[in-house]
Amino acid sequence: MKHIVIFGSTGSIGRQTLEVLREFPDKFKVVGLTGLTNKELLHKQAEEFLQNSFLKPKIEAKSVPGHRFAILAPTKKQITELVKKSDYVINALPGFAGLEVSLATIKASTKAHPKTLLSANKESLAIAGKYLKEEAKKTGTKIFPLDSEASAIWQLMHDFGQENVKSVTLTCSGGPFYGKKNTDLKDVTVEQALAHPTWRMGKKVSVDSATLINKILEIYEVHNLFDIPLKDIHIVIHRQSLVHSMIHLKSSATRMHITQNDMRLFISYALNYPAQPACPWSIKRVPKSTLTFASPDDQTFRPLNWFNLHKGNPNFPIVLNALNDIAVKNFLAGKLSFLGIYDFIEEGLDRFLWEVPVKSLSELIEFHNRITKHFS
Repeated sequence: MKHIVIFGSTGSIGRQTLEVLREFPDKFKVVGLTGLTNKELLHKQAEEFLQNSFLKPKIEAKSVPGHRFAILAPTKKQITELVKKSDYVINALPGFAGLEVSLATIKASTKAHPKTLLSANKESLAIAGKYLKEEAKKTGTKIFPLDSEASAIWQLMHDFGQENVKSVTLTCSGGPFYGKKNTDLKDVTVEQALAHPTWRMGKKVSVDSATLINKILEIYEVHNLFDIPLKDIHIVIHRQSLVHSMIHLKSSATRMHITQNDMRLFISYALNYPAQPACPWSIKRVPKSTLTFASPDDQTFRPLNWFNLHKGNPNFPIVLNALNDIAVKNFLAGKLSFLGIYDFIEEGLDRFLWEVPVKSLSELIEFHNRITKHFS
């Protein structure tokens, strides 16, 4: 039985991971849970999952004393302690904070007892994936993506061979504001930005999907995970969210990953890899569906234009991610407008993008912290 710790268990990915684990009670045991502010939900999760064995979903959990390994806002020391207890680490934290969990997992892993990092924290993979892979190779750590797009690429490469891939295409739903122009986005509310048309996600990733910054982070995530040149990673708008990514083979064939938009499928794939048991959830069959693909609007959704302008600059994903963390936080707090997110980031790019490129993970962290401190 594999021991699992879930960082961010009270968030969307964390909750869905627990749904998956309920279906495999004999394969996985939860040994640690963390949240940020939702103490009530964390306590309920601990009562159900932090037992000697799983309780069946239909059986009411018994009252238990306080749980040492259910932690709100864990410290660096507590992160390390939780990781040491695990075989699998689910990193479902949003933003730069997830990098600490990824690093702790890799450092706690050994060749004799390698750990597996299952990461929905695309930010750490986007900005530091190169360094994380280098360190993971030394300790034997496996890194599996949980993002639907990156997971789809991973699954397709497993089936058709990474060596046969010429380029890839990431699909993009277009978010809640597809088809809108700048004049339509002047008075966007937080509620509107969070209303994603096809996925249920946390606030941070929902806003990132609305601005399309999410898609830029995914480009770098895929670039770092699979060593695909940036010039060979493309984006198309696909409103149905049924095709999760495509690979284009050297033979000229294109292979698509098509499934319903249910994150449990991607979480289950990573948890059970390489074996794949029968899907325990009902498959939603669509009698008739039209798959459409369109070019994104890189003028209204400025991050796409930033990528085209700055993808040759190694500092770009680091600066973009740091500025975006700040901008989204201020937008959710009502301190910045939706279009103000773009304006704030553009000003920051002009300020920080042209500094000497970082050459190590420690320099990357210092650079990020300096950007954050500048705006504090």
